Amino acid sequence: MNPRPLLLAAVCLLLQEEETVCRHPSSGASRTLSLDAVHKAQASVREKLAFAAEKAGRLSLDSSFESGLPSCARRSTRKVQTSIPRELLGKTILFAPSGRFSRADFRVATSVRRLADLEADALAHPALADRLGVRCTPTLVRVTSEVDLELVEDP
Repeated sequence: MNPRPLLLAAVCLLLQEEETVCRHPSSGASRTLSLDAVHKAQASVREKLAFAAEKAGRLSLDSSFESGLPSCARRSTRKVQTSIPRELLGKTILFAPSGRFSRADFRVATSVRRLADLEADALAHPALADRLGVRCTPTLVRVTSEVDLELVEDP
């Protein structure tokens, strides 16, 4: 038996460096992961999709929508820090009742009498309002950096 392949394999094993990140030129870096974490994430997505599908089934074009955000009492400006996608840098997001929109890059309706009359890009979800620090309507959100927002309440 030729001992060369065994010796070469032993040298390769000794010289092998343990690296947790593999580099793949076409698809970027990869990391080890837990299958339990993947299963939990999949279950979370399934649960959220089931909730959204159930809620969507109850909506019709004649349905109304109310976010629950109160009206702003007075004009004020404040700063909030939260992480924002780079694509939104320099953009404005207006949270207001449908039909009362001024100029903004994205219009988020806080209320509408009939969904068929919606003039907005999205409906105000409590998680979105909370993430952006919106506490009343109307509020203009200016994205000034990837972590800084300027909120103008009752603009």
